[in-house]
Amino acid sequence: MVRSLRFRPFAALIAASGALLIAGCGGEQEFDAESVVAELNTAGAGLTLGETLPATDEGVDVRVVTFGSAPGVAAGEELGAGAVVILGDVTAAQDEFERCQAAVDFTCYRAANAVLRFTAMTQDEQARVTAAVQALENDG
Repeated sequence: MVRSLRFRPFAALIAASGALLIAGCGGEQEFDAESVVAELNTAGAGLTLGETLPATDEGVDVRVVTFGSAPGVAAGEELGAGAVVILGDVTAAQDEFERCQAAVDFTCYRAANAVLRFTAMTQDEQARVTAAVQALENDG
């Protein structure tokens, strides 16, 4: 899916709002792929965790994420897709988030040591993920 140039400023705004930190007791919470997707889904993201993808750096877990359901989307119809990247610590995640934001085709979010990057999202999907990440920040 190719986004129009008129959509890019909105996507950039959403991506910037996705740079949220999730604070936990005694410091920032750390996630694995399953736990970050579960937390985001509890907050309404509607993500499905998929297969593991090859990572160039050792100790980095990269998993496919797709939108499992969305209002008005027929079963089997293609939905937005992306990846969740689990890094060893918050500093590495911040670096990855900055690289992600620099890429033209990604919409990026960060939650502690997890970075979510999407190549194709509907406005509804963006709104759901943004709200879920913000909810995690507020619960932290």
